[in-house]
Amino acid sequence: MLKNSALLTAALAAFHTVNINGFYLPGVAPRSFHKEDVVELKVNKLTSIHDEYPIEYYRLPFCQPDKGVSMVNENLGEFLSGDRIENSPYKIKMQKDMYCEQVCISHLGRVEARGVSPSKMVRAIKRNYHDNWIIDNLPSASKLEDEHDSYVKYSHGFPIGFVANAEDAEEGSKKPEDLRAYINNHVNIELEYHEVDGAVPGTKEYRIVRFIVEPFSIKHDFVATFTDDDDAENYLDEGNLD
Repeated sequence: MLKNSALLTAALAAFHTVNINGFYLPGVAPRSFHKEDVVELKVNKLTSIHDEYPIEYYRLPFCQPDKGVSMVNENLGEFLSGDRIENSPYKIKMQKDMYCEQVCISHLGRVEARGVSPSKMVRAIKRNYHDNWIIDNLPSASKLEDEHDSYVKYSHGFPIGFVANAEDAEEGSKKPEDLRAYINNHVNIELEYHEVDGAVPGTKEYRIVRFIVEPFSIKHDFVATFTDDDDAENYLDEGNLD
């Protein structure tokens, strides 16, 4: 939760690959991967059904690649459609499962408090902005959970966060002053692939057929820093994020 803090979040990710039978769309050239080949995860602009204006991904304080951000549009159509596809810091390899990998610790901006203008991150969460990630020309599908079970929801991207009651609020309260923005600071990434015969006789290659992201939020405690993403003031000494 974005509250009472010089806000920091640890972005963590888990990666899992699964072999399945799949099919390919006409006109889309599949790429074949070998075991432990690097699989590039790209990010696109953030979008919202409640706001007609997209936000460039790195305008918000998300984790950035070690060697800097660069455009990685694959064709003229992506560019002409207004897509802003960029590289990401996520390190994924074919057929290599990874668990709880810390991507970075990021500063999220000023705290939520009465009389204080919300940070860029809080405003984006409350306007229901979504991440739009891409792997091998496949957009991410959202894997979400309800009170009973998990389900795969095929939608345009996945939410960067959600709004719920503050810890000290009455349960179920809908009062604006009792609501806080929570960031999805963890993701499970699942790639499903199809095994095919390799170019060299007797070898196997793999083609990605589905890309699923399960976002969720976990509380962390951090010592505050004084770096800000939007010129916030009046930070407190201790920080946490739900």
